Amino acid sequence: MQHGTMTMSTTARWIDAAAQVLAGATAVVAVCIALTGAGMHARGDLPQGRFRTAMQAYEAQQWPQAYAQLSAAADAGDPAAARLAAMMARQGPLLFGQRFDVDPDRLQRWDAAMRGEAASAPVQVAGAR
Repeated sequence: MQHGTMTMSTTARWIDAAAQVLAGATAVVAVCIALTGAGMHARGDLPQGRFRTAMQAYEAQQWPQAYAQLSAAADAGDPAAARLAAMMARQGPLLFGQRFDVDPDRLQRWDAAMRGEAASAPVQVAGAR
């Protein structure tokens, strides 16, 4: 009986740690939005509008939709979207419980966009797995 209590306690600690990591990731996203002011007054079909739509999906924990919109905005050269899309692609299983597809070349273009380098060419948006 004692062993079951230990396992439950350990499980509860793991769940708490995962929740804290997700809360931290959400805080990072909020800071990025605050610093960039991205998407505050744009239509959904423009890069800034995509970012706003992505953040609405992100806040609703609709990860695949958020990733699709962030990817599109990142492909258009939005540095904040590139940062978040790259984070989702790299940390997807740990933070979001799923993997987001991205090829290495696309990830490299997003890294360049984060640094404010030349905008990348449009690329097909990959879905979540």
